Parts: sequence; C-alpha cells; structure tokens
Amino acid sequence: MNLPTIYLLRHGQTVWNVEERYQGQLDSPLTEKGKNQAKENALKLSKYINIKQVKFFSSPLGRAKDTSLIIAELSGLEDNQIIFDEKIKEFNYGIFEGKTKSFCRETLAVEFEAREADKYNYVLEGGESYAMVNLRLKTWLESVKNEKVIVVVAHEMINRALRGLYYNMKKEEMLTLRQGNDILIKLENSSEIILD
Repeated sequence: MNLPTIYLLRHGQTVWNVEERYQGQLDSPLTEKGKNQAKENALKLSKYINIKQVKFFSSPLGRAKDTSLIIAELSGLEDNQIIFDEKIKEFNYGIFEGKTKSFCRETLAVEFEAREADKYNYVLEGGESYAMVNLRLKTWLESVKNEKVIVVVAHEMINRALRGLYYNMKKEEMLTLRQGNDILIKLENSSEIILD
C-alpha cells in the first residue's frame, strides 16, 4: 500500500501522565507543560510544512483534541478543518483505565502479569490488544493512502502501532518504540526522522 508522508505528534502532557495513570480512552486535562508542548510542536511543524495545505487528523479524545486546537490556532487553521477520527483514538486499557500502574501491578496482578507476558495479544477486560488496534489502524491507513502529506495528533500506544505498521516491523520491535509528548516524528518512505 502506498502511504502518505506523516508528521506524527503525541498529545501534550496530561495530569494522568504525571500521576502515572493509564488513560486509554478515558481522559485527563493537559498540564501547563502539556499546553506549552503543543505550542512548541506547532512551531516545529511550521518549519517543515504549511499545515493549511495538508489534511490534519486528530484523535477525538480530549487531550489530543485540546493539543490539536492549540496547534491549529497557532497555525492559522480553523477548528473545523481538523478531522477528528475515531480510528486513531487511544488503545483501550479496559479495567486499567484511570488507575495507577502501581495499583494495577498490585491489585490486578494476575491481569497485569498476563498482559506483560504477551502485550501484543492480551486483551484486558473491557479493553483491546495491540492486535485489535492494528486492525483499526490498517483500516484508517487504507482511508488515507491517497494523501501525499498529512499531520496526525494521537497517543503513544496508537503512534507506536502506527509506526510499526508503516514500516512493517516485527511486533517485538514495535512494542519497544517510544514517543515523548514533545517529539515530532516524520514518517516517509523507509525512514523515520525526529524533527527539531
């Protein structure tokens, strides 16, 4: 499948990021640092593209939406030009959502250990696996394959899976990928570049 060049962003830091809580498809607000990260990412983007000339996709979850709105405002883009797409909302953590990692490790130890043993396939109660996320991301990639360049604001787990699909990585390699809240990544052909 031909794929567009993707400028890939993660939402700014949130309260729950600081508290080390699983967010998944629940939400918490951006911190002041998170808002500043969104502003910095808008400036980074402006060095490489005119955002008004490409399609701008965002997860509809509050933290990504708020990040996208900050980027749009600083880029002279109208809010209604952002495409909020359900297919790129965060991985669903099921029973872990809203809980701290330490709580899950201790109180939901059986589920925590089972997921750690097979992160790609394990499905938390009420949640998803990476295998399931990959299916929805493949559908989304199919829908954007005719674009030349796009901007995407999403989440760490989604961006990890998206990068893995983009390069046809082995799942073990994909699971090691990280992206900070202030990192802009350019996916193009067979390369991945972190942009300053």
